[in-house]
Amino acid sequence: MTRRSFNLSSIISYFRLTDLWQLLLSYCRGTIYCAHYFSSFHLNKPFLIIPLLLLTISSSTLAQRQAFVINNLAETLSRIDLTSGDVQNHITVLGDTPNDIAYSNGFIYVLNSTSADLQKIDPQSYSQVFDIPLTIGSNPYSVALDSSYAYVCCLVSGEVDRFDLNNGQPRGAIVIGGCPEGALIYGHHLYVAQTGFNPVDFSYGQGKMAIINLDSFTLEGEINVGKNPQAIFISPDHNLHIVCTGNYDNVNGTIYIFNPVSQTLDDSIAIGGQPAMGVIGTDGIAYLAAGGWVDHGYIYSYNSLTGQIIHGPSNPILSGLGVWSLAVDSLGFIYSCNYGSDTVTKLTPSGQIVATYGVGDGPQSMIILDDITNNVADNSAPQPTSCLLGNYPNPFNAETMIKYSLSPAARGASIAIFDITGRTLSRLNLGTQNDIGAVNWNGKDENGANCASGSYFARLEANSESGPISEKAIKLLLIR
Repeated sequence: MTRRSFNLSSIISYFRLTDLWQLLLSYCRGTIYCAHYFSSFHLNKPFLIIPLLLLTISSSTLAQRQAFVINNLAETLSRIDLTSGDVQNHITVLGDTPNDIAYSNGFIYVLNSTSADLQKIDPQSYSQVFDIPLTIGSNPYSVALDSSYAYVCCLVSGEVDRFDLNNGQPRGAIVIGGCPEGALIYGHHLYVAQTGFNPVDFSYGQGKMAIINLDSFTLEGEINVGKNPQAIFISPDHNLHIVCTGNYDNVNGTIYIFNPVSQTLDDSIAIGGQPAMGVIGTDGIAYLAAGGWVDHGYIYSYNSLTGQIIHGPSNPILSGLGVWSLAVDSLGFIYSCNYGSDTVTKLTPSGQIVATYGVGDGPQSMIILDDITNNVADNSAPQPTSCLLGNYPNPFNAETMIKYSLSPAARGASIAIFDITGRTLSRLNLGTQNDIGAVNWNGKDENGANCASGSYFARLEANSESGPISEKAIKLLLIR
């Protein structure tokens, strides 16, 4: 396929020799994105995806581990065989300005921003099944899928549109405003990053995260976060990590950590630079796509459970030029889409380059179809398992909130409170819901008597079709 006359790599090579390079480096995402608004460059900011990993795909559907890459400038789809390393480029012609890719129920979905449509593609034949038309000019930017619906975030119109995956019919829309970009489905909620971008003066206002109830498809509320939030992903402790890129000038990147049970921001990590999206590795390490437009692309990393920064602006993991998105496979390898070098790079968790794959012009985002992993849809987090997620405060005096997660298979769940001798003091019934939640213990036994100061334990107990569930206990410290 013929490359377009507008080529980011050639522009970068020129500006490296001029005093304007630093200006391009600082504003390449924001300014080029704005040019997309008003010109025919057909170049967006990198879309923020949460990479796809799959469970139980039949051998007829998925004979081997593979990745599909959308090429933003070539407007085509590439396929990488992750076992052999073979690459097939331009296997499917996409719409104008493909911006996101996702997977659900055996099909690939590609969201095109300028032509405003969502393509449903068969991953075996690479042919289009059908095309869902969206509103021209709304700039559909990202898509999150569950087993029944596609949720499309439209940056210009500020809408979240819902479509039936079986027939492509619209199933409602919510106006949330704030120029929404990345989204994450977790449990019964859709969390949407609202960048606060102003296309008039190219500034960024208050960044927010919208919380949408998927059962009623209504906006439950908004949480103020940092400048220019672009992506959301979930850590092993079931907290949401919100990637705030900054304003490409005097505000640098920060990760905000949101507790979906208490609905509060619990912490933040000043990572620096301009990270655009993130993924979680198999070891709980978070990796962030962070651009890099000189000699190498950059990837940052930090421990998602402790917040310790491992690789930041001063010591990034080096990859191909212009890292715009990342993916992780079930073996723990990291894959970067390198917009500036038209490559996908495979790296070990420590950052060593294993392989480089040549793809189409402007690789922007990708999904991995991997039959030994445990996710079932792109942009949706791993669904809850049955366990306790800790308590707060701890130590406590009057009462403590115990966080829990229940799998869909759990029945008759409760939390048993017992002392160091193993004697059960109280039992907190959780009902029949399956999701993450919280329940308070007031430091009293079943008779309403105050328990003495000391160490106590909480254990989740439930039934399932496969037998009783009894998870590891957590320690509670009561101080009177």
